[in-house]
Amino acid sequence: MKHNLIIYVMIAAGVSTFAACSNDNDGPDYSVKPYTVPATYNFNNASYTVSTQRVKMAIELDGYLKLANAGATLVPLDQAKVTNMFNNTGNPFADASLNTSGKNLREVTSDADHFKSYADSVLLYNTGTAAAPGVGGFVPRGANKIIVGPRGLEYGQSFVKGMMGGLYFKEAVRILTSVKGMAAKDTTGAQKLWDEAFGYLAVPADYDTSKTYPNTDPNRPLLWGGYLAERGKAIKAGGIIFGAFLKGRAAIGGYDTKVRDEQADIILDKWEQLAAAAALNYVTAPTASSAIGNYGTQLHALSEGQGFIASLKYRPTNSKLTAANYAALAAIINKDFYVLLSQPGFTDLVTAQTILKTTYGL
Repeated sequence: MKHNLIIYVMIAAGVSTFAACSNDNDGPDYSVKPYTVPATYNFNNASYTVSTQRVKMAIELDGYLKLANAGATLVPLDQAKVTNMFNNTGNPFADASLNTSGKNLREVTSDADHFKSYADSVLLYNTGTAAAPGVGGFVPRGANKIIVGPRGLEYGQSFVKGMMGGLYFKEAVRILTSVKGMAAKDTTGAQKLWDEAFGYLAVPADYDTSKTYPNTDPNRPLLWGGYLAERGKAIKAGGIIFGAFLKGRAAIGGYDTKVRDEQADIILDKWEQLAAAAALNYVTAPTASSAIGNYGTQLHALSEGQGFIASLKYRPTNSKLTAANYAALAAIINKDFYVLLSQPGFTDLVTAQTILKTTYGL
């Protein structure tokens, strides 16, 4: 028998309480029961160590690759170290717990060899040669420099932003989609998966959208978590995604599959929009009058844009972005950057901007 869902909501000190009757098709033993939505991700059995470890691995590898950007002189890097950090072999991490975790970046990254080649290319073109169209090398950027290939792609940025899509966003999409297919009675399995997806967002359990987290804070948001504030404020990505993770996780414990699935959809939709918002910023910034002629600024931005557009490859199946429009974006951002920057009126970049704006309401 189908019961009408009745939800009682009490908001006090940031906590919401829900109570209801039964879910369809789950039987009377798994009726929706009262549950509370906490203000922080401090659920009793919450655990997302694996995803947190993989985030820390990428942070360390990204930090190592960025050494090549320091100052104006050549800073050599070790190819074996880069490979070991990607595969977690040879105890490469300063955080010793990562070396013994039994996990690595390669194993769950889609197109892993492709993204690893970006990291390797930082070393390939870190030769002390000045870059120019058709010639890879360094481009000054402020007091430092960036390492680019013959087409102007800054490989360090395309690596880390590409990994944000091919690992963390891709895994969140896969995990939350699978949770939506689970029965209400499988609370432990759903909670475990939900926690793993939350870990890939890389925000603290008490994430606060009104707080400015200093780089010295060990619990600061990282990778996607950092972009919630950096590029997601206008779309309120931080509060919406974090709130949906809290509400969905609480709903699992209350056998409330309807609310759980609604929150999963909210997370995936807003996370994808966040990637699009970041991509839009980075295909727009090089066209600003203050950036024109400054290759350090322009190539850096386009390289970040390339990584965020690549993230959209792993979008959910119900994405607003059509296959044709994704192909158009990918074709534009994978062109020679020097060609893109020399087009009168930045024709291709304006096309990319239009696709992103109209598709995602930006």
